[in-house]
Amino acid sequence: MPPKKPRHSRLDPSNEINAFIERMGADELPATAAQMRKFRTKVSQLTSYQPKVGVFGKTGAGKSSLCNALFGQRIAKVSNVKACTRSPQEVLVTLTPEGNGLTLVDVPGVGESEKRDIEYQELYESLLPELDVVLWVIKGDDRAFSIDERFYKDIVFPIISEYDIPIVFVVNQVDKITPFREWDQELHKPGKKQAVNIKAKLADVRRIFKTGRKLPTVVGVSADENYGLVELVNMIVESLPDEKKYGFAREVREEHISKKAEANVKRGFWNAVKETAHKVFIAIAPKLIENGIKWLFKAIIPG
Repeated sequence: MPPKKPRHSRLDPSNEINAFIERMGADELPATAAQMRKFRTKVSQLTSYQPKVGVFGKTGAGKSSLCNALFGQRIAKVSNVKACTRSPQEVLVTLTPEGNGLTLVDVPGVGESEKRDIEYQELYESLLPELDVVLWVIKGDDRAFSIDERFYKDIVFPIISEYDIPIVFVVNQVDKITPFREWDQELHKPGKKQAVNIKAKLADVRRIFKTGRKLPTVVGVSADENYGLVELVNMIVESLPDEKKYGFAREVREEHISKKAEANVKRGFWNAVKETAHKVFIAIAPKLIENGIKWLFKAIIPG
């Protein structure tokens, strides 16, 4: 049986990595075997990095449904009747043959009861510093943001600011925003009036959750209708540091990876490789490394 291809073959950097290393060897890189092993190890850490994604928000916002839609498998139980996630569900999402995976933390939704919200506050404070990115999910037809706003501004924002953790606000179930009968069932997109109201809802979320001068990143989606997920992935990829972009995109369903996200992921990954090459080799052969890196970016990097 032939070996399986990576989940996203067009994102897989293994061939380019091998070409870069061969290029260095062809130019008689004056590096020791130990330095070459170190370089390979560092690059391997980049390709196998396992991001940790936290999914937050009020109960009933569709957090589990969103995760299932993004990653292509039933990761957590979904219920329309009662809250399902009362303790953090930390799941290793492993969709690539090499088994690197992504750790998804589906945390309890706030707003179930005052007693549970007190418990969840301590839980949030302990979980947040460990995350690479936060998705804060808001139900599209929800008009009451006071609980979300309080938890975000009082608990979440101070921590993500201290640890420089990116956050994306996801307005889910936008197909339920009025006039919901306008939703185009065949094309899976909103009608004209509904699109205007969705835009207004996103603007409200930006205004309500604004802290300081910077507006928060907000995107409207419908997990059930497979709407807006490409834009969401674009925003997450853009928000992540270079060395973590590939690890996230590697585990997302391929149909949600746009050309824009693909280029962003590749550019970020090779920027991280460039930094690694500088750290490992630059002291022994500055000119040679610079020539190799210029060749790498000219031959491989899109844009």
